[in-house]
Amino acid sequence: MGKGAKIAIGCVIAFFLAAGAVTVALFGAAWWGLGKVKQAAGNITARAEEIDKYERRANANPFAAPSDGLVQEDRLLKFLEVRKQMYAIYQAHRADIESAGKSKDASLSDIAKFASLVADLQLAKSKGLASVGMSDPEYVFFQMAVYQSSWASTLQKETGKQFGETLSDAAKQGRGSLRRGIDEAARAGQPVPGAGSVPDADIAQAEGALEELAGKARVMDVPQANIDLFRKHEAEITKYAMGGLTFLGL
Repeated sequence: MGKGAKIAIGCVIAFFLAAGAVTVALFGAAWWGLGKVKQAAGNITARAEEIDKYERRANANPFAAPSDGLVQEDRLLKFLEVRKQMYAIYQAHRADIESAGKSKDASLSDIAKFASLVADLQLAKSKGLASVGMSDPEYVFFQMAVYQSSWASTLQKETGKQFGETLSDAAKQGRGSLRRGIDEAARAGQPVPGAGSVPDADIAQAEGALEELAGKARVMDVPQANIDLFRKHEAEITKYAMGGLTFLGL
């Protein structure tokens, strides 16, 4: 089970049991019977056990992240199939999910409803992973790959370059600019504060650091094949993005 979902479900179960006992003590069983609280927690616990069953099946599929970061189209489609299986639940409760944590006066009924919803989403995800033969680590890999390809694609459309390439170009342009600036100012007869006290070795070191940055920046770029694949399936990826699930670890 995803860490976020485990925490959410576990905390709610504990809260129900504690809140039920307190409520019964203060207002009597007629208002909120302890049996009702235990039943709500029990239903969630039962689903948690079912989730674990499907997750064990899903995680029996080995996965190692590709060293080149390349996404395979057939596996991307499997990832999207899992997202589809969560989509109907998400859409039906979109407002509740996206407003979670904002309400300061949630009732026990609201908490019970949300805990049940989290369990339903996690169960749909686990069943989906098991059905397509995808482990949790592979699912997380595709979440990150899709996110990275999304912003890389947007930036490339706007600037013609990726972030790493842009930073690398800026670093390359900056290399040598300090020395040229000092030389140009000297030829123009303009005073350059500290110009005479900057050793050539220090200037060379600063230029070397910029050159190193230029090389490392390109590592931040997303493989172009991933961007092209993202654009091919962009409509479907966007439809099943379901950003409100992020804080639940789903």
